[in-house]
Amino acid sequence: MLLKHGLNVQCLIRPGRKNLGWLEGLPVEVLETNLLDPHSLKPIAQGADYIFHIAGVTKAKHQKDFFEGNVAATKSLLEAAKNNTRLKKFCLVSSLTAAGPSKDGSPLHEESPCNPITAYGRSKLEAENICRSYSHNIPIVIIRPPAVYGPRDQDILEIFRWVVKGFMPIIGGRQKTLSFVYASDLARAIMEATLSEKTKGETYFVADQPMYLFTDLVKRLAAIAGKRTTPLPIPSPALYSAAAVAQFFSHFSSKPSVLNIEKARDLLQLHWVCSSKKIEQHIGFTCTTSIDDGLRNTYHWYKEQGWL
Repeated sequence: MLLKHGLNVQCLIRPGRKNLGWLEGLPVEVLETNLLDPHSLKPIAQGADYIFHIAGVTKAKHQKDFFEGNVAATKSLLEAAKNNTRLKKFCLVSSLTAAGPSKDGSPLHEESPCNPITAYGRSKLEAENICRSYSHNIPIVIIRPPAVYGPRDQDILEIFRWVVKGFMPIIGGRQKTLSFVYASDLARAIMEATLSEKTKGETYFVADQPMYLFTDLVKRLAAIAGKRTTPLPIPSPALYSAAAVAQFFSHFSSKPSVLNIEKARDLLQLHWVCSSKKIEQHIGFTCTTSIDDGLRNTYHWYKEQGWL
């Protein structure tokens, strides 16, 4: 999207990364650097007009890994950029988890009290606070997406796999509500909020305006996939037990488990919902991909890639 906008793009990757993934073949400058080393970052950050900080740790074995990857890395990048007089905006991509779930089902807004319930959420909130502490000399904007879905995503993919197998997993209750955002809508929001001169010092939720019942989403997806689904309630004790087992065995693996006790707590919350009215009022941004089109595009992409 930035390339289509005519910008010259530099992409930072970890030292020693074996492949470029989705960056492969794009006309971008790829630079290897350590986000925890402000000295190596400084020459890069000092030459930037805009910085999009979308890197982060979403799965980890230990709490300290979340804070190293999400807080220390953010501070390192800010420190490298703080004397760049040409920098027009620093964008941090945070998360709805920094604010926490809604207790009563009403959509959270940017002024709602923050109550993160996981180490990941707490680390994202602390990264936000670090950004605000630099706002006296760096123009900051913070984007908080909810659940993101679309081609390439590997987290929501699990829901698609359950549906294709003919099941409707029910975790946290049948009245569970969620906010979603389609990946390309989120990318456009990140770009427009960062390039706008009206967003300095602001924090924005970015999501489809409607909230969705999880069961309704599964029914829509089942219709797209041509499947009938059987409800599969997963009781809290069963989920926590499975999470504890997965977390235990992850200690013997080089990678963290997808499911752990904190993830189970996250999944069992009844309402993960937020309002995007603020970003619409400030810069006129709205999501343009309908939930049915987004689910259909994502389903067919997964099929084409052999992920389903």
